[in-house]
Amino acid sequence: MRIEIHFDDRAGFTEALFGLLVLQHQPPRALEVVSRHVYLDLPGLTDAGLGPLAEAVQGLPGFVGLRQVSAMPRELRLRQFEAVIEAFPDPVLAINSQGLVVLSNAAAKASWGASLAGLPIDRVLAREGWERADWQPRADGTPEFLDGCVDHAGNSYAVERIPIRKQGAGVAGAVLVLRAPQRIEALRRATAEGATRGDGAEAGTAEPAEAQLPDSFAEAQQAFEADLLRRLYPQYPSSRKLAKRLKLSHTAVANKLRSHGIGRSD
Repeated sequence: MRIEIHFDDRAGFTEALFGLLVLQHQPPRALEVVSRHVYLDLPGLTDAGLGPLAEAVQGLPGFVGLRQVSAMPRELRLRQFEAVIEAFPDPVLAINSQGLVVLSNAAAKASWGASLAGLPIDRVLAREGWERADWQPRADGTPEFLDGCVDHAGNSYAVERIPIRKQGAGVAGAVLVLRAPQRIEALRRATAEGATRGDGAEAGTAEPAEAQLPDSFAEAQQAFEADLLRRLYPQYPSSRKLAKRLKLSHTAVANKLRSHGIGRSD
């Protein structure tokens, strides 16, 4: 059973609580402390034993309240993360720092036709000349598109790599979003159309005809980048403010603005 205990004095209360759990013979399988709330996963606690334990905990100095919960905070965060990934229409893979797949969404499972958990990413995606370090997020932890494309079942995808940060410094892995170059261009065009239409109608999302597509993924990426910067620059009319908004370095944003002929970098 999982319970949440709210208290006033963190240091004194938690020390007394641990002593009480020993006396009650209720060793926790997991424990989390979040802003004066203790979450306990007590595998030996039954409905019948909850009342006596709650009565004992109520006697501790600083006690505020106790209730049963369905999941620990870490479990809830994982469920929320999974829900976001499942909502993506594109295949999404989450990998750990060793390059092993730990999570995949419905679109990815539909494309591969099997569970991918535990497989090395180089067995899931084919990319000529790749090295394991290529799949890890870069040092500054900012999202990016990998150079070139990966192939699977005769289809070519661009890979957007989004870091999964550790608490403190460094990264624990990455989320890989696979996008067909045609879809990137369709999204860019739909975004641009939605920004210019004033009738309140929903922008179209149909993919453009082949003749309207750029010659390469690199050109599509550059077009998307330029469009995004042009839309954001009026709201953040300096490269430093824009860099903070995009979580990039000032130098990187200044160079991008200059290359696209947007505004004046400071």
